Amino acid sequence: MRAAAKQTSVRKPKPALLPPAGTIHKSIQLLQTALDELGAVMALSEVEHIAILINEAMTAEARSFHTPEHVFNLVDPGNPYMTLAALFHDLVYYQVDHGFIPQIRGALEPSIEPWDGGLRLRPGVQESDRQLHLCMAVFDVKAGQKLAPFGGMNEFLSALVMARKLGAVVKEQDLILSTACIEMTIPFRPRDPNGVTPAERLDKRLKAANRDLGLGLDEQRIEQAVRWAATFANRDVANFGERDVTRFLDNTWKLLPETNPSLRTLGVYSIRSYREALQKMEGFLRSLDPATIFAQYGGAPPDAEYHRMRQRGERNVSTAREYLGIKLLTAAILEALAEISGGDAPVSLFMGDIEAKQRGSRLEDYLPEDKPPVSLHLDKTLHDLLAYGRASASSFDLQNSPLSLFIYQHLGADGFRDLLGAARVMFQGGPPHAFLDALPSGMISVIAEGCARMAFTRAKDLRAYAASRRS
Repeated sequence: MRAAAKQTSVRKPKPALLPPAGTIHKSIQLLQTALDELGAVMALSEVEHIAILINEAMTAEARSFHTPEHVFNLVDPGNPYMTLAALFHDLVYYQVDHGFIPQIRGALEPSIEPWDGGLRLRPGVQESDRQLHLCMAVFDVKAGQKLAPFGGMNEFLSALVMARKLGAVVKEQDLILSTACIEMTIPFRPRDPNGVTPAERLDKRLKAANRDLGLGLDEQRIEQAVRWAATFANRDVANFGERDVTRFLDNTWKLLPETNPSLRTLGVYSIRSYREALQKMEGFLRSLDPATIFAQYGGAPPDAEYHRMRQRGERNVSTAREYLGIKLLTAAILEALAEISGGDAPVSLFMGDIEAKQRGSRLEDYLPEDKPPVSLHLDKTLHDLLAYGRASASSFDLQNSPLSLFIYQHLGADGFRDLLGAARVMFQGGPPHAFLDALPSGMISVIAEGCARMAFTRAKDLRAYAASRRS
């Protein structure tokens, strides 16, 4: 017999390995590259330490939008000043994080102190503390000044941490340019009474700081730095200029649990807490002047691009106001029905669990598929947002809004705005019955009957109200 042919195994080559791509690895690489480009020498152990600090701060439990992914969207591989600003600009988020993580506290405590329910810069500032003086000059902060929570406090403290952590190796001439980028991220600031923009005010402060601190920057370099700062600030709020309004609303919904801790408790947050979260966001957008969203300085961005950004910002804010308005009215209806049947309750008791798939487990399962009258005015964009949803789901709310769609198709674009005024009266202490009685009988009786099916522990009161409206 012929011997069987000997089988030889062929080892396939492994695919080439890529560098580690974790968030900490990426942070280390970005920080090291920026330092190299600035000629700053730092021990790798310290680079690692700072990168870990950045990720610890940006992944705090309360964060859902201001995260490492937001940082990575802002870095500019060709601009070390913007890259450093991206890494540090949201390090401090005092109200959301409920204070500081220990490493940040250690960097800031020598310079700030509790004061009048908030924080202030300590009155005594050492002349030799160049890092603090640099930040004070860029942000126009004075010794002993109370820091305004929504007027640049977080940005100032983030920049100060950057100065403390990098000041020993990054030249002051470079550090001030990254600090300027962080200062420009203080959002939604109008022109001053003399018509001067925030970017123009920054330009004046940088030139004064350059002179007073003896930094030796020429005027052209400072003006270039303000253009970079305007570009960086626009990237920070780029979401407002989204082409697709559903993506803009996605990020708006990510901000809600950051600023409303109750929404982080999945399944048991109450109707009132949900309404209050929507009310705060809707109130903010109603008060927001879209002209303050984006910055322009010295041709950055070019006029055509700047006007396009502003137009998209105005459209997105306008649509979001309407969307939040109908969502707020929906929450008001649920809140009023809860109040007349036993008091505030978890949203899930009336609406069902977000993940529920079984037929009959969601309130919308009990709503008829009524077609709106042909004569009713509906905004197509708002209708589609309610029907098909934002770009993605959130942890605390459905992607689409079937109950809000049902209400919108009964009230129309004009009717829901009128009734939102009645809801605001209830929010300020008005009787729930008065608000509910202002709603169309056919609509509210169906919703109340559906709520009786879901919140069956309250069925008697809810069905009694539905019957009173049908009669």
